[in-house]
Amino acid sequence: MKSFTLIQTIGSFVVILVMIIVWGVPLAPTIMYYQFVNELVSFENEWAHALGTGLVLSSSFVVYSICLLLFSSLLQFILHVRVKEKIVVPLASFTTIRWAFCGQILRATQPFLQHFVPSFLSNAYFRISGAKIGKNTQINTFRLNDPSLIRIDDDCVVGGGAIFNGHLVEKGQLVFAPIHMKKGSLVGSGATIQPGVTVEEDAVVATNALVPKYRTIPAGEVWGGLPAVIISNSSSRD
Repeated sequence: MKSFTLIQTIGSFVVILVMIIVWGVPLAPTIMYYQFVNELVSFENEWAHALGTGLVLSSSFVVYSICLLLFSSLLQFILHVRVKEKIVVPLASFTTIRWAFCGQILRATQPFLQHFVPSFLSNAYFRISGAKIGKNTQINTFRLNDPSLIRIDDDCVVGGGAIFNGHLVEKGQLVFAPIHMKKGSLVGSGATIQPGVTVEEDAVVATNALVPKYRTIPAGEVWGGLPAVIISNSSSRD
């Protein structure tokens, strides 16, 4: 696309506008909440009034954060690239622009999202953004990048600080490759999962491991290291 450079430059300014919208729209209900509650909190004692004002402000921040998570996830739901299997697109493409917008919206939200991990709120955020998350699954990280490319089945655990990346750039092309954690699997804290990785049932990725792209970890095996290699399997543990 010959005009891609120009489009990218214009897009940079559009991103600023998007950030104004992403951060600004949730302020409306927050301001309404603050005004309503602030009218209810009135003390003649100076310290009591200061304490009441502080609690109103802090609760307003919580309201803003929740509104921001909801608005951000809805935007990603509308804009995200629908991918069921690995696809490759030119880096200079409108698909790339859609993906970049979703990525920017996600990054703008992550500083707030981290305060709600793990909880039903963060799981709901990822689901609305496009991730498929099963029952009884514990997600202790806010770094599920490319949520629409991530599937986590029932009874899984994702450790704190783990990073999931569903995309990569190769030879001037953008590659999308879904990540799948199957039932009962575990990814340890600080681990990095690259595009196209499948963690089979009851498999374990050890703490701080790096699982390279397109790798499949067989059921019941434990992998660790940089890059990750097999440490043990179900038969050796029996």
